[in-house]
Order: sequence, then structure tokens, then C-alpha cells
Amino acid sequence: MSGPLVAFVLILCFVVLFIAAGGHYALRRVWRFQHERRRGRRSRSGLLQHDPGQERKALPEDLRDTRDFAFNLQLGTSMEATLSGALEQTAHQFASRKGIFGERLKRQVDAKLASSPEDVIQGLAEDFDSSHLRELLERLIMAREGGVSYERALSISVNSIEEDIRSRIEMEIQEAPTKLTIPMVMGIFGPPVMIGMLPLIAGMLRVLSEH
Repeated sequence: MSGPLVAFVLILCFVVLFIAAGGHYALRRVWRFQHERRRGRRSRSGLLQHDPGQERKALPEDLRDTRDFAFNLQLGTSMEATLSGALEQTAHQFASRKGIFGERLKRQVDAKLASSPEDVIQGLAEDFDSSHLRELLERLIMAREGGVSYERALSISVNSIEEDIRSRIEMEIQEAPTKLTIPMVMGIFGPPVMIGMLPLIAGMLRVLSEH
């Protein structure tokens, strides 16, 4: 058996073993990590080359944080607290939770609450480029101008966010079988294929040892 053919078969065996062991997922995670790191470097480089006033990249939004934020405001306003008071209480509660949302909320409260509570929510919406927070702010403004309670407006926002969270979970559940098909196939058929190739591999190793 020629050397190039032996090398090709060995490489093919390695690839099959690699996929069967799920190594392609680890490789994909590493690639994504490197891609995000390079993109972050380009973003930082762009900030150095462009004006500081340019639009910054939005922070990743976790809908669970947005939902909890709206729910805490709803709870605070339902207990006769002002919107400013509810924001202060919510910022204090989020301070004990690790995450970027709590950090940005505290920063916005410290910087803008003295101006108006709406400015705090507007700042958060811009930080995360959040349509949910913008809709929440619009409902609060409409409630103030229309004489509707803040608690009612916030209740609508909480229900809307909850519905979006459920929709995303259902979509992930529906997509799960497709994502798991290849690993399942390799897990079922990979070992028998490798066992069947063992005699061929043993024969190739004998040929290599003889040369």
C-alpha cells in the first residue's frame, strides 16, 4: 500500500473519531470564541480611530433580566411607591445579582434619576438596544398622560416579555432535534464503523512496520 494512501486512510480515521467524540462542537466553540475576540479587537480599534461620540455597540440583553426589572417596578408601584422610588429599590435589588444589567441599571439611576425616572429607562434601552424597554417606557409615558396607573402599564410589559420568553423556549425545543441529529447518528454508527475499520488499521500498521 502506497504511503499517500495510508496517510489518507489514517487522516480519515482520525476525522471519524473526532466527530464521533463530539470534537467538532468543541472546535466550533473555540472558533466562535476567537471570532468574538477578533471582533472585539476591531471594535476597540474602531473606537480609537473614530470620534468618541459615535454610536457604541449594544450590550447583550437577557430577557429574564428585563422581565424581572419590569416586574420589580410593577411591584414597587403597586405598593404606592413612586416610579423613582421603585427604580431605586429595583437598582438596590439588582446590585446583589451578578450581571451587566444590574451594573448598567445602577449607573443609569445614579446619573439620571435626579433628572427623571423616564431618563433612566431610556438610558437602559439605549445600553441594550432593547425594544422591550422602549415599549415599557412608551407605556409608562402613555399611562402618565392618560391617567392610567403605572402598575397596569408595567403589568402589560411583564406579560409581553413573558410571552416572548416562552416563544423563544418553544423555538429552541423545536430546533433541538435538528441540532442533535448529527451527534446522535455519529454516536450510533460511529463505534461500529470504527470497530469494522480496526482490521484495516492493524493491517496498515503492519505494512508500515515492515517498511
